[in-house]
Amino acid sequence: MPEMDPIKNMISAVDPAHNDPSVPDGEAALRRMFAEPGEFSDSLPHNVFSLADRKHRRARLAGVLTLAAAAVTAGVLVATNLGSLTTAPAPASTISPTAVTSQTPSATAQASVTPSPTPTATSAPAAWTTFTDATGQATFELPASWTVSQTPKTIDGGFYNTVEVRNSGGKKISTLALVYDGAGGPVCPVPKPFSTLDSVVLDIPQKANKLKESPRGPSAFVFRIIQSDKVYGSVALTDLDLAPNTTTCALYNSILGPDDVPFAQFGDALWLTADGEDAPLTFASVAEAKAYMQTQEYQDTKRMLVSLSLTPTSTRFTSAAADASFNLPVGWTAKEVPAGTPDVPASGIQVSDETGKKVASFYYGAGAGLGGACGPEKYKATELDTESTSLLTEQWAFDAGVRFSYRVLDQTSIGKGFSYQVGLVDKSSGQLTDSCLMYSVVSGAPRGSLTFADRDSKGPGEPVFKSLAEAKAYMGTPEYKKLKSMIVSLRMPA
Repeated sequence: MPEMDPIKNMISAVDPAHNDPSVPDGEAALRRMFAEPGEFSDSLPHNVFSLADRKHRRARLAGVLTLAAAAVTAGVLVATNLGSLTTAPAPASTISPTAVTSQTPSATAQASVTPSPTPTATSAPAAWTTFTDATGQATFELPASWTVSQTPKTIDGGFYNTVEVRNSGGKKISTLALVYDGAGGPVCPVPKPFSTLDSVVLDIPQKANKLKESPRGPSAFVFRIIQSDKVYGSVALTDLDLAPNTTTCALYNSILGPDDVPFAQFGDALWLTADGEDAPLTFASVAEAKAYMQTQEYQDTKRMLVSLSLTPTSTRFTSAAADASFNLPVGWTAKEVPAGTPDVPASGIQVSDETGKKVASFYYGAGAGLGGACGPEKYKATELDTESTSLLTEQWAFDAGVRFSYRVLDQTSIGKGFSYQVGLVDKSSGQLTDSCLMYSVVSGAPRGSLTFADRDSKGPGEPVFKSLAEAKAYMGTPEYKKLKSMIVSLRMPA
């Protein structure tokens, strides 16, 4: 299935009358616009990520976003001065996963909020902390008594994560999702009036190419409500450039984020629908919704969302000579180096870490120059980690059985510890057979041999681990994680 562009799909079907000029009725056009589901991706597989919380309803994302994009400036904006944000940096591990008893009354999600006759903000928590997610791409502040849980994952060399934030009473306040794919929005047959009660523009960059394809507003914090049978509200980040309309079917909470960072969703809900299904906040009136802004829960949530910063952990390195590209960790350098000869053409790339130490080599061309011999001794080979390289989608890669592999060779019997290799192998070089040699090389590539590894073969003076436990511990180091994510991100067109 061809790759789908998120922003183009979000903008498609902007004008219902344009889609069906023979029918001037707006509501009929709206119903047709929600007839089919839509989805978007950010240069990654379109069907990997799904919005599970949209249990029963899915529809065209394009139509919903257009309605959302047609609707804010008539809303009421209430500027709020946050004051200075103080930071108390602390590692993520210092945030306890155990909730404690809440000391501050707060509105209950999906239940009516009853304000006091004269609502006033209570004193801010005495301590705040700074949290950085497991991928290293997202950082935000939160009260020290609040807790986080996260589910990081690496797919095709990219880092993604879902982070849930709960207050001291265990109530889920917000979810931060770094996503590579999205899905269609909810069905909504009848638009309802909506308003923006609070808004703060954020200094979060946006993907340059996506912004050119589809102009949007800046990243912003918003508190928005939809007036239906009740008043439904949502507190989140968005970057929709909303036009002057007064009704909507659903409000979408998501931002593009900077280049080399996934799409980001940060707030109490991805969608706020006119029918109130799964609405995070429910009020009896607009006045009650406005009163909620004076609560400590709202003030703390707002400060947390506004504090979000997104930073890429890698950039895309491209070699025209090798006709290849891969994610290069921030701080690492890659440079093309001489490889092959006029009679045996090849391309070479050397990768170094922040200290200038060589950590990997790339070779692609005729004859990799591999060879070697050893005596009759054999050592036990063990594979500690492996992953398919799904970005190498050409038939030759499937035929060769290309995959990432981290293997060790147990040489403790002769006092040499565990030698190891981290890189691409194929169904031949990656066989786990006892031997005195290991190779990380792929045969059968269009130009000949391919190597992308910390080292392509065993050699004198190579680093070793003293024990198998030490070899396993290496997988938890930043160097290994960066090395693996870089290697599995390799992309080579046919």
